[in-house]
Amino acid sequence: MSVSRRAVLAGGALAGTAVAVGGGVLWTQQNEDAPAQTEPFYGEHQAGIATPAQARAELVALDLRTKSPAEIEAVFRAWTDLVTSSFSQTPDADLLAAPARLTATWGIGPGLLPGLGLRRMQPEGLAELPAFSKDRLRKEVSGGDIFLQVGADDGVAAVTAARHLVAAAQPALAVRWWQRGFSSATRRNLMGQIDGTANLAVDDPRFAQTVWAGDTQPDWLRGGSYVALRRIRMALPQWNTLSVEDQEAVIGRFKDSGAPLSGTAETDAVDLSAQTADLQLVVPADAHVRLANPENTGGARIHRRGFSYDDGPSDAGLLFMAWQADPRTGFIPLQSRLDVGDALNRFTVAEGSALFACFPGCAPGGYVGETLFAAI
Repeated sequence: MSVSRRAVLAGGALAGTAVAVGGGVLWTQQNEDAPAQTEPFYGEHQAGIATPAQARAELVALDLRTKSPAEIEAVFRAWTDLVTSSFSQTPDADLLAAPARLTATWGIGPGLLPGLGLRRMQPEGLAELPAFSKDRLRKEVSGGDIFLQVGADDGVAAVTAARHLVAAAQPALAVRWWQRGFSSATRRNLMGQIDGTANLAVDDPRFAQTVWAGDTQPDWLRGGSYVALRRIRMALPQWNTLSVEDQEAVIGRFKDSGAPLSGTAETDAVDLSAQTADLQLVVPADAHVRLANPENTGGARIHRRGFSYDDGPSDAGLLFMAWQADPRTGFIPLQSRLDVGDALNRFTVAEGSALFACFPGCAPGGYVGETLFAAI
């Protein structure tokens, strides 16, 4: 595992020894089973998508203030330079020196390419999400021309990195909205439920088909991913009046273990046909996991990556991200099914909504977003 020189000099973040190799620094861990403290930037795919959720996330949407493709290309180059240099050119470099699994991920919204005079390059899947009947959307937390996600296990690192990236985007871009989230090592959301149980493992052959844009997408997007982002407010006072058993019936899973009501372990498959002795469905007909099951969505799957938010006693919930190869076969049919009849709708409402196409990764010497500008 390699880390930056700044990470090595921070000291104490990893147990091991640093040795110089070809002008760089190689960190050798004493414990090979210890979790990695850094996430690679370069690669076929951007980090921050299949990456396990960090403790903190900064989610930012920005709007165009230019019609020049060259100015936006310069922003993506600058962002790549900042991240790959561990922000060494900023006065806050020391705040970002210790490894904290920092990642930065970015992509474009439906208005970016038309705004730059490049509508001909627009993927068919990159369009505004359809209206769902239960949505109560607020413009101030919806939409955007460019999406930036910064994640880290240290809150100061996440905020500092995001601030410098946003500053580097000016004056070509201006902030549309900025939302901050957090996660738990238990993977539980503010309703107490374990989140992401139904996600496919990264090494599952179906994962790549579910998440990464493939041959049906423009060349510049292949290896990237679409993300549908939803700000979901939870009616926690009402939710907390329910008994645990009633909460479990709404979700379709046991609260303590995350197991489906038809099983005993979190990873057990949901048995949609299971019945009680008196011929009642074990997983209720309106349970969230029943309606979200691929058997009931035409096979639609997504990769969930959510962060909780709490902006006060009456505004708390989930910053929900659905990553997929194509929203037309992923989030849209899934949410269309949940929009009708999901018991969870009584306790949640989507107030923010946006869709972005995030670029594939890049190799050393390149920058994230180069596939788009190389195709112009």
